[in-house]
Amino acid sequence: MQRIKLAFPLLAILLSLPACGNDATGALVEGSRARSGNMGVTPPQAGTSLLGPEAFPCRPGTGDQGYWRYGVGRMRRGGWEVEELEPDHIVLAGAPINLHGTARVADGGSIEVEMYEDYFEPSVLEGPPGGRVIIELHNEGTRPHNFSVPAQGIDLQCGVRARAEVEVVFPRSGLLLFSCTYTATSGMRGALILEE
Repeated sequence: MQRIKLAFPLLAILLSLPACGNDATGALVEGSRARSGNMGVTPPQAGTSLLGPEAFPCRPGTGDQGYWRYGVGRMRRGGWEVEELEPDHIVLAGAPINLHGTARVADGGSIEVEMYEDYFEPSVLEGPPGGRVIIELHNEGTRPHNFSVPAQGIDLQCGVRARAEVEVVFPRSGLLLFSCTYTATSGMRGALILEE
């Protein structure tokens, strides 16, 4: 019985040695971290601060779903509890949106949109048909977020405290939805609608 108790820890140590990435001299080898999780965010470059937005800047999405394995949709990352929609959410084009304000934008204008844990603020933008607007994104949440407008080929991933600008075009008719790919089903969506 005593031998079995000693065998399991020894076996675990022996199995982990090849995974450590040692070279012939016994030194650790830094391997590529691509596809190792990181919730779809590339690790920062050497010499950057982990406290500022320069560590995980906004960048075009890669189309991979690295974040999904950490809790998809309405599931909070790392937990099993379903994240409920906010009580005052609205539904536009069949999509629930946690509503945190509306704003009117002029053609050629710009507007700041902040990303929090499960919502955009403001959530609904009103503008003229075919109008172009610059959206200044600020990730104020505590985890990475995404700004996605599939109809216009926009997919931008933003790390914590990151900032970016993106140009979107209001639809000629109807409305156009945007979302965070990671937490859309928790209500992190918004809409571009035509002004009345």
